[in-house]
Amino acid sequence: MKENISLAVEIAVLAIQVGAIITVARLCGNLFRKLKIPPVLGELLSGVIIGPYLLGSISINMHGLENGLFPLYSNGVPVSVTLYSLATFGSIILLFVSGLETDLRQFFRYSLTGSLVGLGGAVISYIFGALLGVWMFKTSMLDPRVLFLGILCTATSVGITARILSEHKAVDSPEGTTILAAAVIDDVLGIIFLAIVMGLTGTTVAGSSGIDWSRIGLIAVKSFGIWLGITAIGLIFAHKIAKILKKFQPGVNYSILALALALVTAGFFEEVGLAMIIGAYVTGLILSKTDIAFAIQRNMQSIYNFLVPIFFVVMGMMIDIRVFTDIDVLKYGMLYALLAIAAKIIGCALPARLLKFNNIGALRIGMGMIPRGEVALIIAGIGATTMMTLNGVQIPIIDAKLFGIAIIMTLVTTVCAPPLLTFALGIKKRGTKSEDNSAVLVHTVYQFPSEIVRDFILQIMQENFRNEGFRNSPMEHDGGIINFRKEKITFSLQVNDNTFIFESDRKEAALIKTVMFETFAEIQQIMAELKDFTHSENASMLKPPSDFNTDEIARYLTILPEQIITSEQVMINLHSETFEQAIEEMVNYLKQTGKVKDSSICISDVMKRENTVSSCIQEGIALPHARTRGVSHFVSVLAVSRQGCIAKNQNGKIHIFLLCLTPPDFDNPYLQFIAHAAAILSKEENISKIKNAVSTTEICNLFNYNNKEI
Repeated sequence: MKENISLAVEIAVLAIQVGAIITVARLCGNLFRKLKIPPVLGELLSGVIIGPYLLGSISINMHGLENGLFPLYSNGVPVSVTLYSLATFGSIILLFVSGLETDLRQFFRYSLTGSLVGLGGAVISYIFGALLGVWMFKTSMLDPRVLFLGILCTATSVGITARILSEHKAVDSPEGTTILAAAVIDDVLGIIFLAIVMGLTGTTVAGSSGIDWSRIGLIAVKSFGIWLGITAIGLIFAHKIAKILKKFQPGVNYSILALALALVTAGFFEEVGLAMIIGAYVTGLILSKTDIAFAIQRNMQSIYNFLVPIFFVVMGMMIDIRVFTDIDVLKYGMLYALLAIAAKIIGCALPARLLKFNNIGALRIGMGMIPRGEVALIIAGIGATTMMTLNGVQIPIIDAKLFGIAIIMTLVTTVCAPPLLTFALGIKKRGTKSEDNSAVLVHTVYQFPSEIVRDFILQIMQENFRNEGFRNSPMEHDGGIINFRKEKITFSLQVNDNTFIFESDRKEAALIKTVMFETFAEIQQIMAELKDFTHSENASMLKPPSDFNTDEIARYLTILPEQIITSEQVMINLHSETFEQAIEEMVNYLKQTGKVKDSSICISDVMKRENTVSSCIQEGIALPHARTRGVSHFVSVLAVSRQGCIAKNQNGKIHIFLLCLTPPDFDNPYLQFIAHAAAILSKEENISKIKNAVSTTEICNLFNYNNKEI
C-alpha cells in the first residue's frame, strides 16, 4: 500500500494519473475502432495494461510515485479512493446519457413483443448464471456470489447492439426495433434485479440458510416501488421539469442543472439502498421524452468523453491479470461466456418465434441480445466493492477470480456479437412470418442526386424545424438516425446514402412535407440569387487576384507542395482537344498511377463543379478541382497542352491545367494549395517556364515554396 503523502502531492499524482488514463484510453479505443471492435474493450484492455497488477506498480523516480503510477491499494479496491470516485462519476454519466438516449416511443410501440423477448432473455440468463454459481461454490441460490453471477448475465448492451444494427441499416427492421425495445426492457429488469440483489446481500451471508423472507419481500417492494414510482411520477411531470429547466438559458446552463438533478437522484437512490446508477438512469429516462433531451446530450458530450473512458479504464485496472494464469478462472470464464450466449439466444429467440417471427427473425433477435458490455462492467464493479460475510470475515462479493470470470464473459459476448449478428442479418430472407401491415407509421422518402445536395438540404431543413420549435439529435455518420421532438410530437429521419426516410405518425407526415417543400423553395431562391451574382459585374470577386503572395499563402500549408506535385504527377504533353477530354485524360492518368479509386465519379464531380463556376483563373490557365468519393486522399496532376484545349465560354484555349481532387470532409489544406498554385500561375515568367519545360522536374521545382525565385 502507498505511504501517506501531502495533499498537494496527492493532487499532483491524481492529475498525472488522469492524464495517463485519458491518453491510453483514447489510443486503445481508436485502435479497436479501426479494427471494427467496440472501443470500450480497448479502454478496458488499456486499464489492464497500466493497472496496479501489471505496469502500474513499477517504481518511478518521482516524489509520490515511488510505488508506481497506479500502486496497489488494500482498501477494498486496488486503486485509490479518489480515482475510484472519479470513475464512479463516469458510470453515473454513462447511465444518465443512456437514459436520455432511450426511445420511449419505440419502446411503447413494441412493448408487448419487446417485453416478452426481454423478459425471456433476462430470466433464462439469470437462471443460467446463478446455476453456474451454485455449481462452482457448492452453495444455495441465495449466496451473494450466486446472485451476482445471475445478475451479471442478464443485461444487454443497448449501445453495442444499436451500433451493429445501424451499420447494417437494420435499425428500422422488425427485428431491429424488437431487439432495441427488448434491450431496454432487459436493462430495466437488470437494474431492478440489481436493486433487489443489493438488498439481499444485507440479509444473507455466503453459504447460510437462514433467510428473513419478510425483509426480502420488503426489499423487493421497495425496489420496485421506488424505482417504478419515481419513474412514473417523473414521466408524468417530465415536460414541466423541462419547462423549468429551460428557464435557465442557454442550453449549457439547463444541461448542467439536469446533470445536477441526475447526481442528486443517484445519491438519493444510494441512500435508500439502491444503486446510484439506477437513479442516474431514471433521471435520463424521464428527460428522454422532453425536447431538451437532445441539447442535454450534446452538452454532455465533452464531460461524457472525459469521464466515461476513465470509468472503463479503472474497471480494467481492477482486473487482476494474475488470475488468468489460474486454469479455473479460464475454464469457468469460458463456460460462463458460453452459457451467457446460449441463454440470450434461447431466452429471446423462443418468445420471438412464438410471436410473429420465423426462425431467421428469431435467430437475429437472439444474436442481437448477446453483448453484455458496459452494464455488466458496472455491475461487476459494484460487486467488487460490496462486502459480504464469509466464515465471519468481510470480503468482496466479487473477488479477483470472480471478477476475472465476469470480464471473460463480457469480453467474449461483446466480441462475438458483431460477427454473429452480421451473419444473421446477411441472410437475405424475411424475418417475420408474414408481411407486417399493422404498422401505423408513415414513411416519407426523398432521394437526392449527390451528397453535397443532401447535406445542403439537411442543414436548411433542420433550421426550418428548429424555427418551428423542434429540437433534434445529432447525426455523427452516414446511415445515422436523427430524432426530432417538440413536447409530445416526435418523429425520426434516417439518412441512408443520399436518401431521407422520415418515420412519423400520419398527422406529422403533412408537417414534414410542408417543411421539405419550404426547404426546396428556399434553396431554389438561393440558387437563383447565386446564379445572378455569378453572371453579374460582381463575378470578378470569384476569381483570385493576380497579386497573390505565395510566401504568405504557403506559410499556412501543412502538406508541402512538392509532396503534392511530384514528377509522376506532371503531364507535359496533353493530347486532348477539348476541356472535357482533358479532364478525362488527367483523371485516367491518375487512375493508372493508383491514386484514384473510381475515375467515373471523379470526372462527374469535377464537371459538376465546372458547370457551376468555371475554374479558369485567367486566359489559358484552369484549376479544375472537386471534393469527391472517387479518391481516398488529396491528389493532383499538372498537365500542359502544347496545342491548347477548347473550353466553353472561354475566348482562347487552355494550355495549363492543374487538377486537384480530395475526399469530402477530409482534413487537408485543399483550398490553400489551390490558392498557392493560383499565385504561382498568376506570374507570366512562371507560365512561360511551364509552357517551355522539357522535363517534369522543372515544373515541380516551381511549386516548391522554398524556391526563392517564386
